Amino acid sequence: MQLWDFPIATVSSAAFYALLLCFAFPGTRGVVTRIFAHPIPPHQSYLYGFDTLRGFAAALVAIGHCWWATYPVFAKTQGQFPFLAYGAKGVPIFAVLSGFLIYRSALGSIQSIEKLRAYAIRRFFRIYPVYALAVILCFLTGQYVDGPYTSVTSAFFADLFALNVFDWPGFANPPAWSLYVEIAFYAFLPIMVLVVPRKWVVQFCLVGIVVMILADYESRVFALWRYFLVGIVAAELSPRIKPFPSLLLFCSGLILFVIDFRGINYDWVAKLGIGRLHQDGMSIGLGLACGLMFASLPNLTLIGRALNVAPLRMIGVISYSVYLTHFFYIKANFPEIGLFTKLGTQPMYDQFSRLPMYSQWYLPLVFFPGVFFWGAVSFLLIERPGMLLGKYLLNNRAQRTAGSVFSTSERA
Repeated sequence: MQLWDFPIATVSSAAFYALLLCFAFPGTRGVVTRIFAHPIPPHQSYLYGFDTLRGFAAALVAIGHCWWATYPVFAKTQGQFPFLAYGAKGVPIFAVLSGFLIYRSALGSIQSIEKLRAYAIRRFFRIYPVYALAVILCFLTGQYVDGPYTSVTSAFFADLFALNVFDWPGFANPPAWSLYVEIAFYAFLPIMVLVVPRKWVVQFCLVGIVVMILADYESRVFALWRYFLVGIVAAELSPRIKPFPSLLLFCSGLILFVIDFRGINYDWVAKLGIGRLHQDGMSIGLGLACGLMFASLPNLTLIGRALNVAPLRMIGVISYSVYLTHFFYIKANFPEIGLFTKLGTQPMYDQFSRLPMYSQWYLPLVFFPGVFFWGAVSFLLIERPGMLLGKYLLNNRAQRTAGSVFSTSERA
């Protein structure tokens, strides 16, 4: 094993470690803390620790893909840390977080057409710029090819305009599948907030979860929806929980979380005959564990602040960029990779079997940290400017509206 076997990874990881060092020195700490902060203040009170949880979910998905996409190059790492085989569980964790956080934001943002428009603009400029970057990278790396019923052009424009939300077949960037479900959730949420009285929201979501469990089948798209509803229930129940019960609930959720990450053989809910045993790890137990932890965390100040240390918070802030760009990082280091759709097939396994297997510490310490560096670059160059552009457009519209109202009142 040579440190320079993957020069892009080695340099990228070194750059990320250098970025982390900036938090250790007073002269640079303030700078990196400021540039890696949310450019738009939250519409509800800021919750300590939730950025870190989002970063954990993105990192889990990304490092799991580093192992899976190049198997068996990093098989020793997965042997040492078996939970890497369940990296897909980061997606439902994301969904519970989205249900929790976006619902809280929507409560104060959808009382009028103007606020609904602002909600849509914020969501668009939050997710689309980095998504568009990933689509362009897919085009530049040759991920779009002619098929029996599609062409390079049709596939590219379908991805560019996220037509997969309307069941357009296929997509080039593997992690994007969950983003299409998330977009549909963004559209569903305002309708729910406007139609369902808040006093009935918990009951409405619980009924939805039960129905989805009764109708459960092997579809990760269908299964993902129940996690959004779990997040909404957790957001509604959180303010009603006192600190001491919160600690008990958090610990209970953490225990269930650890049990769930031991694999599908420990899916205790499915073994009770409730729902299906999902091979991709989308268990009901994981949703329950996340719901308990997220509902209780806002009431546990010390745990929240411990999770909210600056380097961990930064990883949470760049998590969306990490999630959508990490496959391009993997491809940049492994020229053997052609189409992402071919990963996991026997020919790719044969290709990677001819490469050396690396020690269990190489992936987490030398190869993987570079993912965060390029996530940080994407955040600074694409994601942050996109959100600021959305904020500018909203402020500009608000100023024009205020000026119009003032002019009308003067004439009156």
